Amino acid sequence: MGSVRDLVERSKAVATNTLGELRRNWRLLMAAVLAVGAVLLAIDVSDRQGRMDIPQGYAVRMVCEPDPESHLWNGGCERIAADISRSDKPSIVELYQAFVTVHHTQIPSPELERQFRSDPCEQGFDLDTQLKGTRYVFVPLRPHFSGACSRAQVETIMAMLDDRDRALLAIEREGLSHAALYAGALANLTEPLVILGAAAVVAALFIL
Repeated sequence: MGSVRDLVERSKAVATNTLGELRRNWRLLMAAVLAVGAVLLAIDVSDRQGRMDIPQGYAVRMVCEPDPESHLWNGGCERIAADISRSDKPSIVELYQAFVTVHHTQIPSPELERQFRSDPCEQGFDLDTQLKGTRYVFVPLRPHFSGACSRAQVETIMAMLDDRDRALLAIEREGLSHAALYAGALANLTEPLVILGAAAVVAALFIL
């Protein structure tokens, strides 16, 4: 009986000490729990992003495929032809940059939007004429050109869309792999707003 009683007492002591340690270090424990949760959420979001990106990358290829009426919309395909023809697997760095470009880059950029507001419009400019016969004429891409009123602005937006489509093609080439999953998660975790939010949470924990 004595040994059983001693065992119970030791167990109680261990539990008491453990609870005491948790009370003293609750900030670190909470920070660790939040960090793990953030990583798991970033991975889950990356998985859903990749599953959407692959069909979009395939759609870029389809738009630029030969077709009896492709002259009506495939202008500009030559700008990404080299990426369409690639069959190699992208590196983890390329995948990370691709996810940043697709999911964390605004088109047009805030700087370009400010430029739109400050630059004078080109006399006689017609957006429909500029986009006619190009792959940028499709409805999903048209909102990116809202506010553009000069050829220079349109060309800048086209170049940004080219970069995004190259990124989509890279993600599509990689497919649903662990490399793409982790690259996308890292891109989500290094988003400036996420970093700012994490800093605010850590600061709040240590102020409490």
